[in-house]
Amino acid sequence: MSLLTLSYNNDSQRIDLQSKRSSFLNWLENAVTVSLFTDARCELDELPQGETDQRGYYGDFELPDGESLGSKLWTLKREKVIPKTLNRARDYAEESLKWLVEDDHLQAVKVETSRGDLLRIDMFIKCQLDDGSWLELYRDYLIGAAA
Repeated sequence: MSLLTLSYNNDSQRIDLQSKRSSFLNWLENAVTVSLFTDARCELDELPQGETDQRGYYGDFELPDGESLGSKLWTLKREKVIPKTLNRARDYAEESLKWLVEDDHLQAVKVETSRGDLLRIDMFIKCQLDDGSWLELYRDYLIGAAA
């Protein structure tokens, strides 16, 4: 059985649709990609300077307690890749992925961030599987005025 997946290309930072064999790993890669790169709604005081659009996913209205699918990584678009920004990126990524633990797909999720280059944040997503083993996924995110 095949699964339509979102294949993330680290080199081009593009997401393509591909048909892959149905597996938990392919499902997890999809879930991580959607969670990180869908724009979550943010509060007015969280908006980057000069922005007025709080964004968000159109399906958020069906989620309980004002939850929003996705991450707030998009709010970092004009930031410099400095330790404060790396910490915010880590927090936003972990927040967007916590549902994987809450819904019992994973035992734990931890994200480590580092500066990839002048405009890139590297994210190493460590996922603890049901058998206790750890799997690491990589995603990166371009920020800055030239992004």
